[in-house]
Amino acid sequence: MTAVVRWEPDIEPLGRCVVAIGVFDGVHVGHQALVGDAVRLARANGVRCVVLTFDRDPDQVVSPETAMPQLLDLDDKLNLLAQQGADVVLVVPFTERLAATAPLVFLDEVLLETMVPVAVAVGRDFRFGHRAEGDVDVLVRYGAAHGFEVIAHDLVSDAGGPITSTRIRHLVETGDVAGASALLGRPHRVRGVVVRGRGEGAALDAPTANMVTAPFAALPAHGVYAGRVEIDGRTYPAAVSVGVPPSFPDATAEFEAHVIGFDGDLYGRTLTLELLAFLRPQRRFTDNAGLANAIHADIAKVRRIVGG
Repeated sequence: MTAVVRWEPDIEPLGRCVVAIGVFDGVHVGHQALVGDAVRLARANGVRCVVLTFDRDPDQVVSPETAMPQLLDLDDKLNLLAQQGADVVLVVPFTERLAATAPLVFLDEVLLETMVPVAVAVGRDFRFGHRAEGDVDVLVRYGAAHGFEVIAHDLVSDAGGPITSTRIRHLVETGDVAGASALLGRPHRVRGVVVRGRGEGAALDAPTANMVTAPFAALPAHGVYAGRVEIDGRTYPAAVSVGVPPSFPDATAEFEAHVIGFDGDLYGRTLTLELLAFLRPQRRFTDNAGLANAIHADIAKVRRIVGG
């Protein structure tokens, strides 16, 4: 079973290991390949495999005004990394102090003070340290001086080019959640807390869970999507609306879901919705009858896609 450990200066040393380092936003198929190779190398050497990641995107600290939307929140990222087979997922808090730390000091204080690396696996475009001054060449020279190998992975590619978080974010932003899912190796997911909404859905016989998502969550383009959600161990199909519904321009919720087949109170609960397919753009209806017909047509499409 994988242990998730938070790094701190006096952390108990992890011993000899192969370590994979990265932000790993999305834990997409390229990340999975890198971590999988690290796990296999660790097993071949009879040592532990450690995945070293950060508790947030460094840009959220360095340049929050331009930080990119995130494909996963921290809990989901750690759970998915743990599923890749490593022995330890080491979570390093990315603070302003860490952002100002020189690359070699980061390697001294975080890497070598915490473990004895046999090998370090990173993506070929890996950058680290103050102003991202550290790169693979810096890491290779450091490894040669401290007795460990550095494995720089080329980006995994498909017919559309290299698989990157940036490319996946673009697919999500344009509503191509199916394309994003192919590169993630799983459906794109959005987590949020259910709050009280307008109540129009209940009046139309399609009550919705209105969700407040995290500030940096990667939300798809405005529209209606087929999705699914797990509640109390059971998976339900869901019709998901993203963006302010044009029929209700005064609405404040921009992410809501009608959970098909669920009858219960979700207020205050945190849900993780998986988005499977784009159904249609948002559009304005002149009366409730037209809106109700469209909603029930959406629900029928979701049932066909997801089941239930």
